[in-house]
Amino acid sequence: MDADVVVVGGGFVGLQTAYRLHKAGFRVVVVGGEAPRKGASWGNAGLIHQGSATTVPEIMGFWRVVRLALRRGSYISSNPWIALKESLPGGWIWRYARGLKREEMARRGAILAGFILESKRLWLDLIKGEDLDAELLTAGSIEAYFSEELFSLESRVLAEDMAERGYRVDIVDAEGCRELEPLLSENVVGGIYYVDDAWINPAKTLNSFISAIERMGVKILWERAEKASEDREGVSVETGKTSLRGEYVVLALGAWTGRLFKSLGVKIPLIAGRGYLAVTEPVSQRLSRPVFYADEKIVISQTSEGNLRFTSYFELNAPDAPIDRSKIIRMLQKVKGALNLPDKLSVMDEWVGSRPCIPDGLPVIGRLSEKGRIVVATGLCRLGLTLSPSTAILVEDIITGRDNPALRYFSPTRF
Repeated sequence: MDADVVVVGGGFVGLQTAYRLHKAGFRVVVVGGEAPRKGASWGNAGLIHQGSATTVPEIMGFWRVVRLALRRGSYISSNPWIALKESLPGGWIWRYARGLKREEMARRGAILAGFILESKRLWLDLIKGEDLDAELLTAGSIEAYFSEELFSLESRVLAEDMAERGYRVDIVDAEGCRELEPLLSENVVGGIYYVDDAWINPAKTLNSFISAIERMGVKILWERAEKASEDREGVSVETGKTSLRGEYVVLALGAWTGRLFKSLGVKIPLIAGRGYLAVTEPVSQRLSRPVFYADEKIVISQTSEGNLRFTSYFELNAPDAPIDRSKIIRMLQKVKGALNLPDKLSVMDEWVGSRPCIPDGLPVIGRLSEKGRIVVATGLCRLGLTLSPSTAILVEDIITGRDNPALRYFSPTRF
C-alpha cells in the first residue's frame, strides 16, 4: 500500500483532513490537483464567519431567485443552459427552491451552528500550533447595510437567530457602524457587528499550511485525479501520471468531486457555485476589520500589505468557464459607493473559482456505501474555509470507527 489514506483535494478541506489523519498516526498521501490557485480555497473571502446559517445563499421564494438570476448586475447569476436544465424536476435549482422555507433554513442553521463555533477554535489552535503565516485578525466583522428597508427587514431577525445559536452579535446604527469602521461612507444606515468573527488571508494561509504539512512528512502530489475505484483489498486513485493504492480514499476536491462521482456511478446533486475575487494594489487607508456589504453581498477585507480583497457572486456555471470581467468591474464600482477609498483602485489580480454546492445547504460527508472505503467530504460551498477543521474531524471519526451522530445530517445517501 502506498498509504493508509489517499486524500484527493489540495484545498482547505483536503489539507485539514490530511493534517488530522497524519496526527492520528495514519500514513497519508494527498493528491492536490493541478495547483493551489485553481481551487476555491485560494479565492475564499477569508472570514471564519458566525453568520452563515447555510452554505448556499438563502433567498425566500423561487420566483425571487429567478428574478435575481435574470437581473443584470445581481450577485446571483447562471449560465442559461444550466439554469434551464437544473430548473427541471430533480434538478439543482428545483431542489434548492423546494428547500426555501423558514423552518428548513432554521433547521440547517441549527445543525451548522455548533460546527462553526468549533471550527473557529480549531483554526486558532492550528494557526498557533503550527505557526502558520495566516495574517490572523480577531476583531470581528461588520455586516453593513445601505438600505433602510433591507436593514429593517434583516437585522432583527438575523440578530435573534444568531443569539439563539450562541453567537455574540450587536445591532448598531449608522454612527456605530462608522465608529467600528471609519472608512464606511455616509450612506451606511446600520449594521450587525459579529463580535467573534475572525479573518485569515486565504492565499498565504493555504501556502503556509501546505509547507507545514510537507514538513511533517505528508507527501503532496500536484496532479489531477482522473479515477477512483474500490476492490476487496482497498482503493485505487489514478492521476494519469501516478497510480496509488490505499486502505481508504477521501474525495475532497470541491466542485470537481462531481467528475469522480460520475465515474463511480454516484448521483449526488453537486453544482459549481462560482465566486469572484479582485485584489487591488496596496492602499494607505486601513480597514479596522472585514466588512460585509450586505446590500450587494460583497466581502471586503485587507491584507497586511494593504491590498484590498473584494469577493462576491454566486454564479452557476461550468467549473472551468472563463472569467466574466464585467463582474470584477461592477464589484469595484459597488465597493466605491460603500467605502471612502481612492478614486482610482488598481486591480493587480483577479480570479474566479468554483465552490461545491449542494441544494439543501448542507455538506456531504460520509461513506459512499455502508461499509465502503471511499469517503466523501464536499459540498461546503461558501463555508469551505470556515468549516474545514470540523469536516476533518468527521472524516477522522468515519475512518477510525468512532460513532458521531452528527454524520446522519450529512450522509451521501440522503438524496
